[in-house]
Amino acid sequence: MTPIFYAHSLEGKQENEWQTLDVHLMEVAALAEKFAKAIRPDEKSFAELARLAGLLHDLGKYRTEFQEYLRKERQGGVDTAHAVYGAGKALLEHESLAAAFAVAGHHTGLYDAGDLDLLVNGEKYNVRDRIKEILNHTAEKIKSFKFKEVYPDDGSQEARFRYEILIRMLFSLLVDADRLNTEEWEKRQLFGSQWKRKAVPFEPCSLLQKLQEERAKKSATAKNAEIKELRNGIFEACLNRGEKSPQGFFSLTVPTGGGKTLSSMEFALAHARQHNLRRVIVVIPYLSIIEQNAKEYREIFGEEYVLEHHSAVDIPRSDIDPIQAQDIEKAMENWDIPIIVTTSVQFIETLFSASPAQARKLHNIARSVVIFDEVQTLPTHLLEPLLDVLRELKNRYGVSFVFCSATQPAFKKTTNLKNGFVDDEIIEIAPNPNILYQSLQRVKYTIERFDSPWTWQDLVQKMIKNNQVLCILNLKRQAYELLVAIRRNLEERYSFSELDESVFHLSSAMCPAHRLDRIEIIKKRLKAGKSCWVISTQLIEAGVDIDFPVVFRAMGPLDSIVQSAGRCNREGLLVDENGKLRLGEVVVFSPQDGGLPKGIYSTATNIAAAHLDITRLATDPKLFKEYFTELYQVIPTDYQRRGSHTIQHERAEFNFRKVDKMAKVIKDDTIAVVVPYGKATDIIARIRKGQSFDREDIRSLQRYMVNLRKGFHSDYDKLKSALKPLIPERLEIPVLNKLFYDIKTHRGVVVENLPPEELMI
Repeated sequence: MTPIFYAHSLEGKQENEWQTLDVHLMEVAALAEKFAKAIRPDEKSFAELARLAGLLHDLGKYRTEFQEYLRKERQGGVDTAHAVYGAGKALLEHESLAAAFAVAGHHTGLYDAGDLDLLVNGEKYNVRDRIKEILNHTAEKIKSFKFKEVYPDDGSQEARFRYEILIRMLFSLLVDADRLNTEEWEKRQLFGSQWKRKAVPFEPCSLLQKLQEERAKKSATAKNAEIKELRNGIFEACLNRGEKSPQGFFSLTVPTGGGKTLSSMEFALAHARQHNLRRVIVVIPYLSIIEQNAKEYREIFGEEYVLEHHSAVDIPRSDIDPIQAQDIEKAMENWDIPIIVTTSVQFIETLFSASPAQARKLHNIARSVVIFDEVQTLPTHLLEPLLDVLRELKNRYGVSFVFCSATQPAFKKTTNLKNGFVDDEIIEIAPNPNILYQSLQRVKYTIERFDSPWTWQDLVQKMIKNNQVLCILNLKRQAYELLVAIRRNLEERYSFSELDESVFHLSSAMCPAHRLDRIEIIKKRLKAGKSCWVISTQLIEAGVDIDFPVVFRAMGPLDSIVQSAGRCNREGLLVDENGKLRLGEVVVFSPQDGGLPKGIYSTATNIAAAHLDITRLATDPKLFKEYFTELYQVIPTDYQRRGSHTIQHERAEFNFRKVDKMAKVIKDDTIAVVVPYGKATDIIARIRKGQSFDREDIRSLQRYMVNLRKGFHSDYDKLKSALKPLIPERLEIPVLNKLFYDIKTHRGVVVENLPPEELMI
């Protein structure tokens, strides 16, 4: 009797109800091929390559040792590893390095080239001999599939970079196809054959109509006629350019308050409709607050059309027993929603990650429109590899990019930025940015003398002369010291409860839902004319729709100063005592505590001092190109550490794990933890009670996560005893004890024995 080989077992189900291996491989191959055709519809060889990877990914499960492992007759170990055998067949028989990389890493992550070679050709797994035995049990359709890859090597480094991205795309679609098929099989076993995965179609025509209805509504209620007319002009320019332009790189250079959030989406939807693209991805700086934009999009388009993706859940990597991670991997994010709103961290690290959970999303970036909001915040130490990858995505994977900012960087090709843009490579969408800047000027700058720094008491006295003030500082320590100083100064005038209602800070120690709730309160107080003093660091600068009459900004990088000004008189509605429109006030000062974040921030601050021309800050967008061009000449634009190669070097050598380690947006290692705020408590209770979860549950928890630094004596280390896994041994997302999340005073995560200033960012 011919033995039956299985791909997956299921707790509580009889063996004859398990998923058979033949069926799993064929279905994953078909889905992978479908994904490949969607990415590169005109390339038959890529679809065949994807099919090959799908057929081979679990080939090693045709071994008695693995079947015994499924039956729990033996422990996991070297003898139960399975991915290596499919990788071996891909390399030895089909001459496909790409399929070998993808198959070998579909549980444990992409390997470095030397490690892959050792895996397949070393003695540990005896791949060459064992493949012969495996093929005796393999289905004929799998065994007889004919494909040999033609390695596209013309001897150039550029060809290797192209192939590196192809490997990543293949890896991504294989991982997603594998996890989706496994999830679908399990769901149908549990809920019946009628179960179907929720699919939300991308319909740019209907979404564009909804956006235009919202635009008309906003226009009808706009109080400043001049701003209304300018915004409508920007909308029309975005619509026309989106419909008429070929795919490529675009910039939208519009001053803050010019309506970039909706106008850039108008371009993206029109462009997607014109070129039959699959989704829109909005990338917002990691120091910004993305939930505001996602909330606005949800209100316009509907909850089901918008995914708000903040944090990556940590997946442990195991080369010996990767099946332990399968539960959570199936629930990981794959960006299959029409509109994605995510962070720079998530997007950029997806491009360079070796992790299956992180890279799973990559293939769904293909054939989309990507909007980089506040593009000037892209990490400078990754610009060289990042621009190279973006150009490849544009050239061969059907992606159009929109770079949005009031402070547009140059990204000009130079000796220090070899992958920068040449003349005319980026198309400007905005109609005459120079005139826009002059017409939308809504603030006046005051630059205080740098040789007369202010004490906190000096600053407090100037702040409390105004009823509504925003102050932005460079360091969390400074923000805390000013917070203490202003509360002490106001204690004689206000009760503690009144102070709590009037003095605010915003912190990344708060989960996104909590921060958004606080911002809504701040907005209401501003609108009602009530006293409102907000103290923050750069967190509030980019992407936060908030409008103060006065903003104080500690001396910092030029773009940060101007972005801070974007929180001042946004709507142009300030009036003087005679009822005439007036400008808002932005005061740039030097604190007596002149500390600055290390590295590029400090360098950029020094360069900014030479560009602080108050006659050009609010009216001339060319100023920022000059500033950034100078900045990019004096800072590293690729990973740089003594004794190490650059990211570009490691990419060309196909060292995926080395690249993963190097290409971090935030250099400090962090882990996402779920905090007990709002609806999170109910979601946590439901998951724990049912002991089951899916991707929708993980999506729901995104808005209730906080990233903690890892390492010795880090916040995460100090809170370990207060963290418990959501479902032990199955869903190891840490959940924070409610005693360590401060809702009453809105500090967010409280680290035991740390003073409150450590919680500020």
